Amino acid sequence: MFAKLKLFIASTIALTFILMSPFTYAVFIDFDDLNPVYDEEWPCWCDNPLSDEYLDKGLLINGAWVNGADHENVMLTSNWASLEFVGDLPSLVSMNVTSHYGDAIFLEVYGTSGFLYSIFTSGWQGWEETSTPVIPDEFVSLRALEGIKYITIQGFYGMRIGASIDNLNFTYASVPEPSPLLLMLAGLTLILWQRRFSRVRK
Repeated sequence: MFAKLKLFIASTIALTFILMSPFTYAVFIDFDDLNPVYDEEWPCWCDNPLSDEYLDKGLLINGAWVNGADHENVMLTSNWASLEFVGDLPSLVSMNVTSHYGDAIFLEVYGTSGFLYSIFTSGWQGWEETSTPVIPDEFVSLRALEGIKYITIQGFYGMRIGASIDNLNFTYASVPEPSPLLLMLAGLTLILWQRRFSRVRK
């Protein structure tokens, strides 16, 4: 009987850890699923604005366009753009960033509590001491445990085009709430354990 009880307790604890452990899932966007259309007479990078094309993936885009280059699409930002996450908030966002004019690209991260922090890519920042040569397709990774609500993207020069962005990836990490059945099993386990322990002591 005691062996069965120990097995039941161990199984319940293992099940609790499995069901309560965090799980992750990621969304990947390379913009190649879009088909930009250009004015044949006056083609422009601004012909295909982005907004809610990825709303079903939890993303709204402001101040940016999709542009095809060598049969691969990229997102071009204006002098100010933002990525706004709708619904669940990712804890990690990464992307490849290339400055269009050789200036640094500034990214500001906002969570549920407001502004969290900012980072900048390689490129000109106004001073020789802090500027570095531009790294094409520079990998940028942004993290926030509380969840990222939106990210603003701005070039140092403030030109009409800021940066090319590709391979946007955002990862969600969730800890599920304990179910009533799981809580009841845990409570029952404690009761049985106490009864068994009190019998052994007698």
